[in-house]
Amino acid sequence: MRKKVMIACVLAFMMLGADSLVHAQELLSLNRTAVLYPAPRKHDSYSLYYNIIVKSPGLIRVSLNLESVKPDLVSDMKFLSVSLRQMEDEVEVRRVEAGKDGIDLEYGVDAYELHRTDGEYRIVISNWSQQHTAVARIIAWYPGEEDSEKEGPYIPAAPRIHDLTF
Repeated sequence: MRKKVMIACVLAFMMLGADSLVHAQELLSLNRTAVLYPAPRKHDSYSLYYNIIVKSPGLIRVSLNLESVKPDLVSDMKFLSVSLRQMEDEVEVRRVEAGKDGIDLEYGVDAYELHRTDGEYRIVISNWSQQHTAVARIIAWYPGEEDSEKEGPYIPAAPRIHDLTF
């Protein structure tokens, strides 16, 4: 009897492991190198927008890894931010700020929120410094489908002054 229970437990764990591999294949990724130029004014930022479509409940992960900053930072000043917004009302659901160490952001989407938002989210990467230009690698993982992401950053057709300034 014990042997049958052990075999059943091993089979159950193997099935759960195979199920997690299937879900891992459904993750999409965004992997870009971007230049974040200095902010045009105080209390304004230089921002890049990336629209994503989340197709199933799961975890959205965004990582911003700094490759270089010019001029060099003399302190651990927080001048970069990554935020995740729901696109319909531009509601910010999560925001993380950092300096030269880079940024990691995680946000879980449940079935109720996915239904309410239609899975439409926007990743916003911002440089708040008026003196520093940063080159960074942006990496994001989220549950989606292959054709859900458009190439390159989203730039609004008629930018508002607080969204993006050229």
